[in-house]
Amino acid sequence: MENLSAYRYCIAMKKGRKILIIIAGCTMILISSIFIILTVIFYVLEQEFGFYTFLGTLLIPLIFFIFGILGIVAATKRVEIYKGKVVYHIGFTNKEYRMSDIRTSKTQTETYNTGLYLEDIVPVYSYDKVTVFYDEKGKKIFEFGLDYDNVERLKADVKNTQKSILKHHSKN
Repeated sequence: MENLSAYRYCIAMKKGRKILIIIAGCTMILISSIFIILTVIFYVLEQEFGFYTFLGTLLIPLIFFIFGILGIVAATKRVEIYKGKVVYHIGFTNKEYRMSDIRTSKTQTETYNTGLYLEDIVPVYSYDKVTVFYDEKGKKIFEFGLDYDNVERLKADVKNTQKSILKHHSKN
């Protein structure tokens, strides 16, 4: 039986960015929760506005509440590498893959517009180098950008595993 309690390395968001995203997510959840609770209390006690106005008033804080939860879940996304196994954690779900079942893409540069600068004359672009990992059927299982540590290490391990599988099959 393999000892899976000690992993070799972990791919996780860099600590500074992770802390920032968790703080922002918790703040969004806290403020939107307070706003939702106060709105419900005001509606129940005063009943000065209609039900549809009440629902409309709750819509924006609910959106912030959902974005806060999604931010925290995204910040906790990680992949742990054990002996021959890859465990992908996101939220409360864990998915386990064998290293031999994972394929990788070449690192792609994704460019996106982050806003407009200088009165709509010069657009501002940002980029992220993204590595996508697939299963043996070609289905995307996870992707990581520049915000994550050890992505290149996993990419190298996947390529080395694929090379050793090819060598093993060519000998047979």
